[in-house]
Amino acid sequence: MITRCGFMKRKEGTTMEEFQKYWLNVHGPIAAKMEGLQQYSQHLVVDNEHRHAIASGVMDIDGYSELSFDTYGDMVKGVESLHGEGAEDVLLFAEPYCPILVFQKKVDLKVPSYVDEDKIVKRVSFLNRKKGVSPERFQEEWWYIHSMLVKTIPGYIGYSQNIVIDRILNGEPVPYETLPVAGMVEFWFENMDAFNEFYGSTQFKRISPHAQEFSDAINTYLTKTYKVVG
Repeated sequence: MITRCGFMKRKEGTTMEEFQKYWLNVHGPIAAKMEGLQQYSQHLVVDNEHRHAIASGVMDIDGYSELSFDTYGDMVKGVESLHGEGAEDVLLFAEPYCPILVFQKKVDLKVPSYVDEDKIVKRVSFLNRKKGVSPERFQEEWWYIHSMLVKTIPGYIGYSQNIVIDRILNGEPVPYETLPVAGMVEFWFENMDAFNEFYGSTQFKRISPHAQEFSDAINTYLTKTYKVVG
């Protein structure tokens, strides 16, 4: 599965309520018309407290869209199928030139279907690649080794890793140096008690130093998910 995520900062002078209302009710239905779109969710930031020992990175957002396609080719065709519709619409509620990251997703633990989605807590984190760490080493340390270590921590009910395969600014591909994000982590918790159990656990404290071997900047957010398609 290929996911295309657009990261948005609300337009100056726009409240979070206005941003959310326009994004969900006006812009969302436009993007939902993409050909080949399998899933489409909007993730609204509800908490931007930095809960991590690693320093903050470059991502400063109020929300992000997540559009899923079967293949990269399907994603390209889907974007082209809109013929530019919605591009100028973004300027009415968000800052221009929102960065876009394309990910390959790996679901390590799927969220159970019985969980109450209105109460669920989702945390998303964006990691850079530490200076001197190659893309290959980053993937080995994070995608494989760190993923196994995370399985020792109690409290979470869902866990996905998303590794960046493309970066886009103003419609053009850009290198890592221009948009230094290498991966996105998604965690789901049944409630805030479980969230606090996870981050307060001995196991979390034990594996945290490993993350600092391959990343030295991270942005963390709690988000509320609104499903548009799928």
